[in-house]
Amino acid sequence: MLVLLKRRFRCLTCRRSFTEPDQACGKRRRTTKRLREHIGKQACSRPVSHVAAEMQVGPRLVQTCLEEVAQVELAKHHLSLDETAPLPTPRYVGIDEFARRKGHRSDTILCDLDGRKVLEVSAGRTKDEVCHLLERLSTCDGVQAVSMDMSTTVREAVQLVLPHARIVAAHFHVIQHVGKALKKVIGRHAKKEAGKQALEGQRHLFLRNQQDLSSEEEHSRAALALAFPEIAMAWQLKEALRTWDATTSASTAAHDLDRWIASVKRHGPKEMRTALSAFRNWRPAILAFFDFLPTRLSNGFVEGKNNRTKAVMRQAYGYRNRRNLRLRILLAVASWFFATFPLQDGEPSLAGVSAADHWNRPDTACPPVGCSGAYPSECREPRGHLSRPPCRV
Repeated sequence: MLVLLKRRFRCLTCRRSFTEPDQACGKRRRTTKRLREHIGKQACSRPVSHVAAEMQVGPRLVQTCLEEVAQVELAKHHLSLDETAPLPTPRYVGIDEFARRKGHRSDTILCDLDGRKVLEVSAGRTKDEVCHLLERLSTCDGVQAVSMDMSTTVREAVQLVLPHARIVAAHFHVIQHVGKALKKVIGRHAKKEAGKQALEGQRHLFLRNQQDLSSEEEHSRAALALAFPEIAMAWQLKEALRTWDATTSASTAAHDLDRWIASVKRHGPKEMRTALSAFRNWRPAILAFFDFLPTRLSNGFVEGKNNRTKAVMRQAYGYRNRRNLRLRILLAVASWFFATFPLQDGEPSLAGVSAADHWNRPDTACPPVGCSGAYPSECREPRGHLSRPPCRV
């Protein structure tokens, strides 16, 4: 404990007394700035209650120190804890939603795909709430493209607030949409007597990508394809769409997509034909992806941050305070934190606190910002790492 002696003075005019200012603590503070900064840095990567117990202070002081440290560091990246402050305007924006409580409360996350950082986490996912979020961009005309999943609500908001921005449908979600139709075809045959035993434990042979199958698995898939030609046709159409996505160019994308749609109409099962409605409604957004090549605009970065956020919420058993959750998201996914606050020799190990704390250790195998993408082709995080489940398509 430090004892600070301060002189008291009296104003000759108003006769009010006051003490001399000090640089160590600040006005009306009973702790030093150095201590508050240390507490704030510790709370960035550890639970508030753990830091409060270790430092023998109250949790409210720890929360205040955390917000003070976060405010200073976020300001360096033109971000703020104020949910009404203007946001920097990147060229390419990624937007998605995640559920704080599934079926009840959702938030919207906005990311800079150029700088690969989270810009904001706002409450709600309705059209008006998304519009309010996009209106905070400092220069709306500066946004060239917005990458999103096939959400009608978000599309309407973007068209209203960012009329000059191109809407790009994330192709992962496009192929996933067709994959869901394939899964329905398999499920329909699995309910029949002939398919119950044959398809039991074998569905993954059709749901996985062809290049991911071993020679034995490909042989088993080919044998099942002879027994279930409708499933085989749906699988071939799904693989043809993946080939189109990987090989076509801006000049041939529309023509090749029309050929694929015609094949689905002629030979596809009814579930695949029903899935074509998304291609009619989202055709310009699907084809817009190829206009930005060789830059592959993808929502993989945004989905990766959503996965990280959900893991943080699970390990915290949920957050009742949305402001605290937003603060933790900005701290957990912003790359500045891990470079600014590495553990020093002699500091307590975080490995025994929680799995979330394990992520923040500088000697962990995870990169500083966690998984950079939600898709295996974009993920640099080792599969099987204990801090989070592996990324899956």
